[in-house]
Amino acid sequence: MSVRLIVTRPSLQIMAEKMDRHQSEKMSAQREAKVAKEWGDLSENAEYKASKEKFRLAGRLQQRMVREFKRLESSGYLIVDPLDWTKASLPIAEVTIGSIASVTQQGYMEEFLVVGAKDQHLAMDGPVVPVPYTSPLGQALMGAKANSNIEAMIAGEQRSLKIGALRAPTPEEVFHFYPELAPEP
Repeated sequence: MSVRLIVTRPSLQIMAEKMDRHQSEKMSAQREAKVAKEWGDLSENAEYKASKEKFRLAGRLQQRMVREFKRLESSGYLIVDPLDWTKASLPIAEVTIGSIASVTQQGYMEEFLVVGAKDQHLAMDGPVVPVPYTSPLGQALMGAKANSNIEAMIAGEQRSLKIGALRAPTPEEVFHFYPELAPEP
């Protein structure tokens, strides 16, 4: 049996919107091809060829999203709400999804927010860097305790990581990464 993936609600919504967008693009390209087909000789009809290529590309992208959803469903997945991370009981004993870890490597300290498996689209700007728990760094951090040292293979090289303080994200930090969760002004 495969391991259940943990997916944030906003990321699942973004995946569904992508699939819908690819479906719409595919249908639009199909309509364009139908109109262009009426313009005559298909061997010299650039508009027809371009719309057929758009149709094929949109179809491939849509199929990729369908396969991704099927993979999620077959492995089972757990949907989490990132705002729940702000309510973590303190002190945080070990790195889990939704916790922020201060990590020092090669003399440089960064804060990492461990996020869901499909959160590769999050903004990388700001003082806290999101890292999916399924990534090599995320896997290395999961379960690490505060003030511990760990060794991890990251980007093809062995690295020594010093885990500093652990904390829960603030609502503002969550809204930075998931603006769709922010209350309406």
